Amino acid sequence: MQKQKTQTYKDSHTLEERKKRVQEQLAKYPEMIPIIVEKIPGCKLPQLQKVKFLVNSSFSFNEFKNTIKKKLNLDEKTSTLFMYCGKSLMNEHDKLRNIYDQYKDPDDGFLYLQYADAETFGF
Repeated sequence: MQKQKTQTYKDSHTLEERKKRVQEQLAKYPEMIPIIVEKIPGCKLPQLQKVKFLVNSSFSFNEFKNTIKKKLNLDEKTSTLFMYCGKSLMNEHDKLRNIYDQYKDPDDGFLYLQYADAETFGF
């Protein structure tokens, strides 16, 4: 029996749908950042109930990461959660606005982040 590959947000929504969604969100909430958060394949952490977030651009990356930890029922202080954009680890002190400006998808405008636990990397 073969494992089914989990569909990513990009796989399950057309480019046109994604672009339209970002444009609508930014028109209505210009101070917010549209973010997609997905689990890295092989990670033992649970899947998030929802992967799409609209977050205030003044939040630090660490504040957003703690929100994700809560949604995964992880302890904010003792649990390790790695979050990436592509192959880059994010600086926890950066504001989401700076991260978004640097790493947003050039095609649809979402900021795509992936998460994993330490075990995924053999720690």
